[in-house]
Amino acid sequence: MLRTLFSGARDAVARVLIPDAAATARKAWSLRLIELAAVTDIILNVVPAVSDFLPWWLTLVLLVGAWIARHLIQNKEAPVADK
Repeated sequence: MLRTLFSGARDAVARVLIPDAAATARKAWSLRLIELAAVTDIILNVVPAVSDFLPWWLTLVLLVGAWIARHLIQNKEAPVADK
């Protein structure tokens, strides 16, 4: 019974906060690039042997790409809310 209650509440909150979460996740390139930058930064700091192959500025390039994706590309797309 609790599982049904919690899953119903989770679905209701998801519908209210993000009406079309699947479409939002498919178009969220900025989020993907930020996650990739975080993973790259963690790998560069945790595994010193990898720093010979990956440049230190790769994280910065990914973050700039995320900024470009957020401000230039995603703003051109039509909003899907209230359909």
